[in-house]
Amino acid sequence: MLRGNSTLQTAVGSAIEIVDPTKRVQLFPIGTWQGRNGLGPYTIADRAHAEKIIAATAAAQGLVELMFDYDHQAVRAPAVAGKAVASGWIKQLHAQDDGIWADVEWTDAAAAAIAAREYRYTSPYFLHDKAGNVTRIINAGLTNTPNFNLAAVAASSLTGVQSAMDELLKAILQALGLPEDATQEQAMAKIGELTGASTALASATSVLGLTAGADSAAIASAITNIKAANDPAKFVPIEQLKHVNDRLAAIEGDKHEAAVASAIAAGKLAPSLKTWAMDPANRAAFASFIETAPVILAPGSSGGGKVDPKSDILTDDERAIASSLGLSTDQYLQARKDGE
Repeated sequence: MLRGNSTLQTAVGSAIEIVDPTKRVQLFPIGTWQGRNGLGPYTIADRAHAEKIIAATAAAQGLVELMFDYDHQAVRAPAVAGKAVASGWIKQLHAQDDGIWADVEWTDAAAAAIAAREYRYTSPYFLHDKAGNVTRIINAGLTNTPNFNLAAVAASSLTGVQSAMDELLKAILQALGLPEDATQEQAMAKIGELTGASTALASATSVLGLTAGADSAAIASAITNIKAANDPAKFVPIEQLKHVNDRLAAIEGDKHEAAVASAIAAGKLAPSLKTWAMDPANRAAFASFIETAPVILAPGSSGGGKVDPKSDILTDDERAIASSLGLSTDQYLQARKDGE
């Protein structure tokens, strides 16, 4: 079984945790670099150094949030009697292997400017020692003339999103027994080889990290959650996702149809109620009924020998069936009529 596949679960989890690329931006890289203005070099030696910078910044700030301004006006404004308008507020800093990242809550005006590509880059304002080692962050600016070579806002996190999606696709290919370089056509062909409703459902639920026996609603919900968290419209062809959803729905429908046929053959369900039982809206009621339903008709009996389909009166057997299903006389009569 694929359940417990840590690689797959990690890939799915990482994909779900990816944030809006416009709201997580990189402030510093790891390593030693020179400013575009010729100053420096500056250094953040490693992740441990980055964590110390974040701790020192938090201690200095206290309850005051770090701000993003426009073009470092918070630093320059006092000298020219100007205003230091915030473009955003840093909610959290993250030390990662590739640098220091910030979760930013942009103001409405800044968000609109970023969306319109009027502002595209970030530039941190910070303290450092004589050797150029960064010691604390003062604030950051939204600018079009950054001093460091960092990715543009709204593009800086797309690499992380794509990486998570790549890991998820690798895990799915591994679950299908295919190499990492398998094409989309090969993956879909492999899925097509799966035979039997139970095999296909077991594979789908395992890949999605669901418990064994999960129904189509749970599978659809899991797919919807991953889709909503990762905006698959940007990274996964919609046609492929629709194809998988349609296939799962067909498998679940075949499974239900087989259960209805089995109930009729066992004498637990009158053939006249097949239309009622096949209605997707009645699947839950049918499943609940069939778990404890007694044999009402002789197995394999049509149940129609003593029933006038045009009669408005129920036979004793029909009354027993209606009672077991929780149907009123009118509801049963309508179901019998629909099943003619």
